[in-house]
Amino acid sequence: MNAMISPESDGGVREIVDSDAAHYAAQGYVVVRDLIPKSQVAQLLDLYAKQIAPSRHPFFRQNTNAYEPNKMSSRGHVRQSFLDIHDYRLFPEFSRAARDIFCAPSMMSALRRVARFESFALMQSMFFDLNTETPGHQDWYYLDTVPNGHLVAAWIALEDIDERAGRFFVAPGSQNHDFGPKIPGRTHKDWLSVIGAYIDDRRAEISSPALRSGDVLFWNSRTVHGSLPTQDESYSRKSLTAHYLPGGFEFGNLFAVKTGIPYKDHHGVRYYRNQPDFSHWNRLKFAVKTRAYNYPVFREMLRSVRDAVKRRDPSS
Repeated sequence: MNAMISPESDGGVREIVDSDAAHYAAQGYVVVRDLIPKSQVAQLLDLYAKQIAPSRHPFFRQNTNAYEPNKMSSRGHVRQSFLDIHDYRLFPEFSRAARDIFCAPSMMSALRRVARFESFALMQSMFFDLNTETPGHQDWYYLDTVPNGHLVAAWIALEDIDERAGRFFVAPGSQNHDFGPKIPGRTHKDWLSVIGAYIDDRRAEISSPALRSGDVLFWNSRTVHGSLPTQDESYSRKSLTAHYLPGGFEFGNLFAVKTGIPYKDHHGVRYYRNQPDFSHWNRLKFAVKTRAYNYPVFREMLRSVRDAVKRRDPSS
């Protein structure tokens, strides 16, 4: 992805109104201003500073797909991202504050207005302190509704995001483009390269809105999105992401369906945590799983073995 993509000015961001459901359907994203109360943001950031940032516990990282302890910058910001923060066993107070944001009535209302579904379950979450420069991708490769294409994601600013921190971007209209993830022999790396070329060819069309604390950008599971490069690491980019499954759909991705999901409940909103807490077994298991993601043939072979084991022992 080219580093010269320019952020969109404040004036270029659409506030949510009823017609923006059509904007979301046509462009693949929409911005909602001041959706999350400042008090909830402050509470979460206070708990993060007291409990999570100083911790030496190995957390699973979305940007490296591995269990790692925090790596700090010279300014005291954590370099890696955090995955599935909404259900940490060792940090229940922090996770509860995160769920209060993810499952808030205002969030559920905005999801209904944007995506036109009646109910949603929280399926995945992330926390970012510094920008991890996530390359352009589509979520449905990793998680989605089944049938595909209806998962809704949200990027939540926890501070006023400075341009130099590396803003979140989306490619408007990309939800209608097929990048061939199921082409035989195409690896995950190859697929990302195809999307990267698509972004480079459309630099002028990329949208990277200036988001302030409490603003939320919603996008569709098919919409290409990622992070612009960091220009100055002294600027943090504290933010959340969440992925929501509309009611009436099964959960999975482009390649598989996940059944028997053990949902929990937070104030009437179902939620699920896919990524377990650290253990040496989980570290080994997800190291193998991460390698399998890049090689579709290997991934399908592992799934066949898993399914065969389950048929012989349903309790496994």
